[in-house]
Amino acid sequence: MILKKKALVALQFVFVCFAVLNANAQDKDPIKDYKHFIENEAVISDNKLEAHASFTSFTSEKDALNNTPHFYQSLDGLWKFNWVKDPKDRPTTFMNVNEDVSGWDDIKVPSNWEVEGYGVPIYVNHQYEFSDYKAMIADDMKLVDGIYPANPGKVPHSYNPVGSYTRDFTIPNDWDGKEIFLQIGAMKSGGFVWLNGKYIGYSQGSKLPAEFNITAAAKPGKNKIAFQIFRWTDGSYLEAQDFWRISGIERSVYVYAQPKLRIEDYEVVSVLDAAYKDGVFGLDVNLDNANSKSDKGSVSYKILDADSKTVASETKSFTIDGAKQNELSFSATLPNVKQWSAEHPNLYTLLIETKDRKGNTLEVTTSRIGFRSVEIKQGLLLVNGQRITLKGVNTQEANPETGHVVPEELIMKDIKLWKENNINAVRLSHYPQQRRFYELCDEYGLYVVDEANIESHGMYYGEHSLAKKPSWENAHVDRMVRLVKRDKNHPSVIIWSMGNEAGNGVNFFKGYDAMKANDKTKRPVQYERPYKDYDGSLWDMDTNTDIIVPQYPTPATFEAVGRTKTDRPYIPSEYAHAMGNSTGNFQDYWDIIERYDNLQGGFIWDWVDQSIWKTNEKGERFYAYGGDYGENMPTDNTFLNNGIVFPDRTPQPGLFEVKKAHEFINFRDQGINRHDELRILVENLYDFTDLNHFTFTAEIKADGTVLKTIPIEEISVETHTGKLIRLSLKDVDYKPNTQYFLEISAKTKAPWGILPKGHEVAHEQFALSRKYTKQNTSLDNKAALNIKESKENFEVSNADVKVIFDKTKGQITSYVYEGTELLKDGNGPKPNFWRAPTDNDFGSQMQAKNIEWKKASLFAKVAKLTSAKNDDGSVSINVTYNLPGVDTTFDSEYHILGNGVIKINNTLHETDYEADLPRLGMRMQLPKAYENMTYFGRGPWENYQDRKASAFLDVYESKVRDQYVPYVRPQENGYKTDVRWSAFADGNNNGLLVVAKNQFQGLGISALHMPNEDFDTTDGIAYSGNDKLEEEFRTDGIPQINASKHINDIKEQDLVQLNIDLAQRGVAGDNSWGGRPQEEYLIKGQEKQSYSFFLIPFKNGTKKDFVEWSKLYSNQN
Repeated sequence: MILKKKALVALQFVFVCFAVLNANAQDKDPIKDYKHFIENEAVISDNKLEAHASFTSFTSEKDALNNTPHFYQSLDGLWKFNWVKDPKDRPTTFMNVNEDVSGWDDIKVPSNWEVEGYGVPIYVNHQYEFSDYKAMIADDMKLVDGIYPANPGKVPHSYNPVGSYTRDFTIPNDWDGKEIFLQIGAMKSGGFVWLNGKYIGYSQGSKLPAEFNITAAAKPGKNKIAFQIFRWTDGSYLEAQDFWRISGIERSVYVYAQPKLRIEDYEVVSVLDAAYKDGVFGLDVNLDNANSKSDKGSVSYKILDADSKTVASETKSFTIDGAKQNELSFSATLPNVKQWSAEHPNLYTLLIETKDRKGNTLEVTTSRIGFRSVEIKQGLLLVNGQRITLKGVNTQEANPETGHVVPEELIMKDIKLWKENNINAVRLSHYPQQRRFYELCDEYGLYVVDEANIESHGMYYGEHSLAKKPSWENAHVDRMVRLVKRDKNHPSVIIWSMGNEAGNGVNFFKGYDAMKANDKTKRPVQYERPYKDYDGSLWDMDTNTDIIVPQYPTPATFEAVGRTKTDRPYIPSEYAHAMGNSTGNFQDYWDIIERYDNLQGGFIWDWVDQSIWKTNEKGERFYAYGGDYGENMPTDNTFLNNGIVFPDRTPQPGLFEVKKAHEFINFRDQGINRHDELRILVENLYDFTDLNHFTFTAEIKADGTVLKTIPIEEISVETHTGKLIRLSLKDVDYKPNTQYFLEISAKTKAPWGILPKGHEVAHEQFALSRKYTKQNTSLDNKAALNIKESKENFEVSNADVKVIFDKTKGQITSYVYEGTELLKDGNGPKPNFWRAPTDNDFGSQMQAKNIEWKKASLFAKVAKLTSAKNDDGSVSINVTYNLPGVDTTFDSEYHILGNGVIKINNTLHETDYEADLPRLGMRMQLPKAYENMTYFGRGPWENYQDRKASAFLDVYESKVRDQYVPYVRPQENGYKTDVRWSAFADGNNNGLLVVAKNQFQGLGISALHMPNEDFDTTDGIAYSGNDKLEEEFRTDGIPQINASKHINDIKEQDLVQLNIDLAQRGVAGDNSWGGRPQEEYLIKGQEKQSYSFFLIPFKNGTKKDFVEWSKLYSNQN
C-alpha cells in the first residue's frame, strides 16, 4: 500500500501518541489512580492489543470448515457481581486470588446491570445523562452557559456506579506453551482487568472488543478473572447516542490460545477488475513470533467456491526473527468470478494455514469473502460498476428483554424482516455491531454503513464541540481506525461512517484520512455533520465526506437536490422519522428519489422501538421508556421509540408502507387500448437481477371476489429498464355500480437466499375506472314513521324502529331496530374534529396550535333544530351546532326511513381559524357485541391519507379487537381510509352497516373497544377559571391530564368506539419536532366541506347483503 508522505507521517504520529499515552498509563495504579484513566481523554486504553480482523484460530482445516475451535473457551454465564453507586465504596481487593466473594450476587454475562436491577436506566436523546442541564444528577458537574459541560472528560465523582465482576475458569493443560488471549466483546463505559490478582489492562470505547494478551498471568488449571467497570468515563463524552444509557458487559467474553508463532491479522482485497468481470484478489497475512528465537515456516491460502472446489491457492515460505512481526502478501485473478451484491451475496471460503519448518500445521483460520467493488464515479455510488439505491434503515442493539444484549436469533429475525420488506441496507447507528452481525449480512446480502462509536451531541456543534479540540484527536481517531481494522474483510461493509452528531473539526479531518489510509480498497467514508462553518449548504458539504448525508430532508428538499445534480451521491443518513404512528408521505419520498440519479436512497430513523419491558406493582408488563425509572432522572421520555417495528419485532403498519415504497419493481398504468387490454409498464429497479427471476400473476377483482385470473408469461426485463405488457380485460361480466380493480403481483420463482419460493416482492392495484358505470337506484319507503315531540326529545318510530333524538344535545340517544338497541349508553353520532395526538402531532404542537378544534368537539352547542315528516313517510331532523373557538357552524341533516335506515348529511362551514382540522367527522358508540367487522376499503392494516399506498381497496373481514395498534405511547390508531362501507355484527350476524354516499370518496373509519379519550394525552382545557365549562369538560370523560401513557393503561371496555369521518389529517413523517403533514394531507377549515353516509341496521346480514345494500343506497338520486 503506497501512501502519500503527508498522510503516512500523520498516521505514524497518531500511533506514536497512542504508544506514549499507554506507556504513561502503565505507571499508574488502577485502584488509587483510577481517575487518571477514566477522566483523561489522553488515556484511551492500557495494554490493550491493536485491533485486527475478526477471526478464529483452528488446529486443522477440518475444524475450520466445521467451526469447531479447540483452543477456545466462552466465559459467558453467571459471574459474581458487586454494584456500588459511589466509586469510593467499590471493592479494591476482590481481584486477589484468595479474596472471598461468595456473598456477592450472581449476574449474567453479557447483560446490562441496570436491566438486571442494579441502578437506574436513563434515556436521553442528545444530552449527557450525567450532566443534563434539564435534570442534574450530580452536584460536582458544572455547565457553561447552562448547557455545555464545563470540563469535558470529567465525570461525577460521588454518583458514578461501579460494577465489579469475577469468576473462576479452567485453562486446559494443552494450552501450556501457547499465547493466551482474553476478548471482552463490549463493556460500557470503561473497565479494568485482572487475572489471578495481576493487573492486565484498561479499555474504553464500549462497542468494539477489548483484547488483552494474558499469557504471563495465566496458568493451567484454575484461574480467577476480575473486571471493574465504571458507568461513566471520559469516553462517555463520545457515546451520547440516542438510546438507553446503560452499562455493563454487553457482548460475549471468551479466552482463546494461539501458537507462539501465530497469525496476528490478515487483510483481504477481493474486488473486480476494470471490466467488472474478473475477481482481483489480494491477501496480506501478518505473523507474530512470540518466541525469542527466529523461526521458519510457510503460509498458504486457498479459496473454495460454493461447491468446495479450489479456485485459487498459493504457498509462501517465511523466516521471522524472534519477538518480531512479518507480513506475507499474495495475489491472484479469478476469471468470471461470481460477484457479491446485496441481491446475490455470492461468497467464497478463504482458508489460511501456517506450518512450521517441518511442515506441521500450526494454525488454520477461515472467513467468507465476497468479490465486489465499491466506488464513486461521476458523483454516483457504484457497486460492481452499477449505480445502486440504498433502501435502508438505521438499526440499534435493542432487546426488550435484555437492553443492549442481542443474541444471534434476534439478529436473524431482523435480517429476515429486512429482506422480506425490501430493505437492502442498514446504517449501524451509531456504533459498530458484534462480529456475527457482519457475517450474517455477508451471507444474506445487506449493504452496511459501518459507523464509529462517536457521538458527542451533548457538546453540540459550535465552539464547544469536541471535534474541534486537538486534545481529543486520539480518542476520536482510535475509534475510527479500530473499526476499519476489525471489519475490513466484510463484503457487506460498503461505506465507513466516522460517527454521528459530533460537530465537525480537525478530529474528523484526521479521522477521514486515517480511515482511508487503513482500507486498501478505499471504500467511501461519510459523515453527516461536515457543514462548512461559513455556509451550511446541503450542496456543498466539506471535503471530509464522500457522500452528502444530511438528516431529515423533506420531500421538497429531495426534489430540489435531485434537480441540482450534486457532485456527490445524496443519501440522507436519517430521514422519515418514524416515531409512534408515523411514516406518512413515505411513498412521496420514493416517487421523487426514483426520478433522479444522484438521489440514491436513504436510511429511515429508525428500525425498532427501543423500549424495554418493565413490570408494575400489579404484575402487568409494559414497554418502559425514559422517565419510568428512578426519581428526578433526566429523560426525553418516549423519544427512543422511533421504529417501524415494535420492540419485540412485531411489524408496525408503517413497515408495510416501507415495503411498498421500496419495491424494486414498478408497475405503471399506461391506459386501456382498443383491444380492451390494460397496458402496464413493468420497470426493473433491481441493480443486479433480471425480472425472469420472478413469476407474475394478475387478477381482476370486484367486491372482494376474484373474477378473472390472467396468465402472464415469463417477463425478462434487464436491470434499470422497463417493458410494456398487455393484460386482457375481456371475459368479465362488468355490472353497473361496481368498482373493478386489476392487481398484479411478482413473487420469487425459487428460494432466494433467506426468502422462500413464492415470496411476494411487489404488488400493485389499478382501478379500472373505465369499467365503472353508474345506474341510479330507487327505494320504496313503504313503512311510514310517526314523530312525537316532547320538551327534551323527538321520538321517531314505527313497528320496527324507534329513534330518540335529544334536543339539547342535538344527538340520537337511542336507536332500536326490531327490538335491539344499537347504541351503547345513548352515544349516538355527534360532531368530532379532534384526534388523540400522535407523537408527530405533539412535535408540531397540534395540542396547542389546533386546540380550538378540540373545544369545538367538546362544547358544540345546538343553535337551531327543526323536524319534519316527509311525504314518503320518512322523517327529517336538522340540527345546526355553534362551534366555540373556531367561530363557525356545523350542520347535520338526519333523514330517517321507515325501515330503520338513517342518512346523515354533514356540512362544516368556513372558518377564519387558521389551524387545520385534526379530523372532520362524527363519533358514536355501539355495544361491544358488535365485534365482527367487515368492510370495503383500504387494508388490511391501519392506514391514513398520507400512508395508504400499501393498503389496497378490497373487502376485509376482521375483529374490532384486532384494529387496535399498541403504540408504545398510546395515541391515535387503527384507522382505515377510503371505506365504501363497513359492517359491525354480533355472533348472530345482527348489527349496523355504515355506507358512504360517495362511493369513490369513501369514509375514514375506526372501530376500537376503547373510547377516543383513552388515547388522548393532551392536557385538559381551562377556560380562565370558568368552572362551569371546566366541569362540563371533565364530565365528558377526559381528565385534566390523561394517565394513559403506556400500553398497560389501555384496557378493552364494554363498547365499540366508532368514528365515521370525511377525513383525518395525515400522520406526517418528515420529523417529530415540528414537521406537520404535507399540505395535501391537511384538512383546511377555510373551505366549506360536506359528506354523507347511511346507517343501516340489519338482522342476519351477510357480506353479499352488505355489497348489495351499499350499492342500493349510495346510488339513489
